[in-house]
Amino acid sequence: MKQPLCSPLEQALLAQLRLLETTLHPSTVSRYRAVMRHFLDFLRRRFPAITRPHQLQRDPHLLTWLEELWTDRNRHGRPWSQGTRGERVMLLRTLLERMRQDLPRPPAADLLRSSDVPARHFPLPRPLNADDDLRLCHYWDSATGPLDSALYLMRLTGMRIGECVDLAPDCLRHLGDQRWSIHVPHGKPRSERWVPVDDIARSLLDRLAFLRTLPPGPTPDFLLPRPRGRHSLMMNLRRALASAAAQAGVSGRIVPHQLRHTYATCLLRAGVSLPALMRLLGHHNANMTLIYVEVTQLDIHREYHAARQNPRYLIPTPPALWTPQPAVSADSFDDALDGAIRFLRTRCGDLTPNPDRSFLLLARRLQRIRSLSAKLFAHDSEQK
Repeated sequence: MKQPLCSPLEQALLAQLRLLETTLHPSTVSRYRAVMRHFLDFLRRRFPAITRPHQLQRDPHLLTWLEELWTDRNRHGRPWSQGTRGERVMLLRTLLERMRQDLPRPPAADLLRSSDVPARHFPLPRPLNADDDLRLCHYWDSATGPLDSALYLMRLTGMRIGECVDLAPDCLRHLGDQRWSIHVPHGKPRSERWVPVDDIARSLLDRLAFLRTLPPGPTPDFLLPRPRGRHSLMMNLRRALASAAAQAGVSGRIVPHQLRHTYATCLLRAGVSLPALMRLLGHHNANMTLIYVEVTQLDIHREYHAARQNPRYLIPTPPALWTPQPAVSADSFDDALDGAIRFLRTRCGDLTPNPDRSFLLLARRLQRIRSLSAKLFAHDSEQK
């Protein structure tokens, strides 16, 4: 059966999508594709006559799409979250703005505005409390399965679940002495980083490296085997976390991202600075890092009393790194210039193989400076 031809609007959106594929992560491109399909399906149902980009209007086309987006439901029958709605509006807005730059008859300006993006409700930090965290760590100390070892490694390094399943077999690197780091791959754009690890994390990586050699056999490019695919492995990790929490006596529902929040909060309480914590978590915004950590009233009291007992203004000032240099005379200044000129001329002389003309040009420039400085020093001596 012959497939129907794409409309000019769909062709323009597909062209922008192909351009985005050259620079963005595949997961980001898939979100753009989902928004494009949702918008095109909406136009076919509600406004089938709209087939060209310049026919789009804010009222009624885009406003009707926004109304449907706010009343639409996901596959589980629940309304979309504010974050999902805002992301879809921003992605479609980006596609429409990019079409305005490339098409001879572009769509109108301001079809979607920044005010159409709903305010995002950032969730409160949700690290595990100290007792639940200790119970889980004790349980994982005695567990030997690959899923439990991977979850324990996530708790000790603050990795996202997607970063953990994408770890390479040679992710552990020795930096000298007793310093080891794990290479965390791209979980989100520009989030690739090196995270220091302790002896427990090293033993977990050694265990995972051994377990990947057992049946059903290793996956060549990844540390964790994925015989049924990446998504299936992530679902198995979530089920393993729920099972570990139940067996460790942890009440309530736990998701893998809480291990990352717990990692950040524990490091902050241990004295890690905010810039260092941002690098460890792979954040590029301090506001996102502050969302991850939880500062309780006990933390505030501890910091307050520590500041009162050891105020910074009583800490001895370190000695200055700069030491005064002896005064430079006019003769020593001229001698230094003469030495630099002679050195540059030897670099571009006949005896030098493959002479570089840049050295000769620099020598001539220093010669002009030498002549000018001689005139200035002579004029200054006459004035005195």
